[in-house]
Amino acid sequence: MTIQQCKYVMEILKRGSFNEAAKTLFIAQSSLSASIKALEKELNITIFKRSNSGVYLTNEGAEFIRHASYIVNQNDFILKKYSNGDNCKKLRITTQHYDFVADIFSKMLNSITDTDYKMSLKETQTYNVIKEVETGYCDIGIIAIKNTDYDIMNRFLSNKKIEFNLLLKAQPHIYIKKGHNLSKYKNLSHGELKNYPFVSYEQGKYGNSFFTEEIAEDLSVAKHIEISDRASLMNVLLTTDSYTIGTGIMPSTLNDGKIISIPLKSSSYYNIGYILNSDRKCSELTAYFANMLKDELT
Repeated sequence: MTIQQCKYVMEILKRGSFNEAAKTLFIAQSSLSASIKALEKELNITIFKRSNSGVYLTNEGAEFIRHASYIVNQNDFILKKYSNGDNCKKLRITTQHYDFVADIFSKMLNSITDTDYKMSLKETQTYNVIKEVETGYCDIGIIAIKNTDYDIMNRFLSNKKIEFNLLLKAQPHIYIKKGHNLSKYKNLSHGELKNYPFVSYEQGKYGNSFFTEEIAEDLSVAKHIEISDRASLMNVLLTTDSYTIGTGIMPSTLNDGKIISIPLKSSSYYNIGYILNSDRKCSELTAYFANMLKDELT
């Protein structure tokens, strides 16, 4: 099957006949018919049925045209994109659920003077952050590795040809709403949290302990809530007496002071850093964002 054959099918459908399509395509009708017949034979389907009023799609043909349309549109997009040159700067960032990354991303946007660029920031599960850097879909990822999982996670990353660049080590903090019963404490232990609901980010089928974002030494939590996005988690914290555990790095400009953090008594800590694919050359914009991370966090 070729893209040209897909275009032939779409043109026949558009014109309603092989004869009219052949005229538009500037080829002989016999050549067009032969090409479609070869395509049908290869795929073992019948795309068109002829009638006195023209041609019409079979059910198989209707399904095929959906796929063919996508192929042709993608082909046209790629040809247009690269034939005219595409020199604008690009940066795709993937991260665990950290508002400080969004804060630094905004500062970077305000500092860039280029007239053309394409950028994206995606918050997702830990495994997906790693996967998207590994496959090259994203240029840089931001994760925090718990000290108890540091060795095993680094081996995991190394096997995928991913480099972890440490920025800082951070003590775990409890996040709760302002005015919470626990807000009067200067620091908290896991025992003091046992009567309150614990909120964490769900990790899907990759729920291994070293993929979780929260340092939770007490695994026997009676009340546990899993949430997939940061906005929903913040809303639960603001409207209930629940808590979550994080790095303690929380720009007040993003939470408006309604969420507070209290140090957690723990021997565990976060290793916060960014990951890069060691097989890919770091772009100018990627390096710029990495330097901003260093400046803001260290």
